[in-house]
Amino acid sequence: MPHTRRVLPSLALLLTLTAACGTENTTTEPSPPPNAAPKTASATSEPTSDHNRGDVEFATRMIPHHEQAVVAADLALERAANPEIADLARRIKAAQEPELERLLALPILWGETATPGEGERDHDHSHLMTEETFQALQQSAGHAFDALWLQTMIEHHEGAVHMAEAQLRDGRNALASMYAQDIIDRHNTEIDEMRTLAAQ
Repeated sequence: MPHTRRVLPSLALLLTLTAACGTENTTTEPSPPPNAAPKTASATSEPTSDHNRGDVEFATRMIPHHEQAVVAADLALERAANPEIADLARRIKAAQEPELERLLALPILWGETATPGEGERDHDHSHLMTEETFQALQQSAGHAFDALWLQTMIEHHEGAVHMAEAQLRDGRNALASMYAQDIIDRHNTEIDEMRTLAAQ
């Protein structure tokens, strides 16, 4: 299902500021005194990057995950029999669409060319809904839809929590980790709400 990706309006300004900061200090270091000791390898090593492979994997794997959640929320808005489920779906969509834009912006800010889902063949796919699951949701209605949607979204949210926990454990970028903590907090709250609705 096509998804129009929009970069946050502030991204262009942020990139401009980043570029300006990167070119501001162009002066060379003064020459050392003739009798000065040579610099060690550690003193001349390159500065540490502000992100690592864990950060990139978090962003690129979470993007398709959020895209699926928005599609599933739209299905609930069309088909849910329980108005509480429709209300939850509305809140999920309202939260995940701006989160998706922020996740799309991260690889750009890092200068990465990684694309969403890159490397998925080498990873566990359990965090993503299958095509069969989407078909089952599209073919169900009423209370049967509600039960299947809640079961599916609980599992889907749990997958997001696991990926976000991996970011906090393995990632380096502070902004990506802040997004990950937000995802953990909100998804766990929504999982509790969905379990309550499923038990009714």
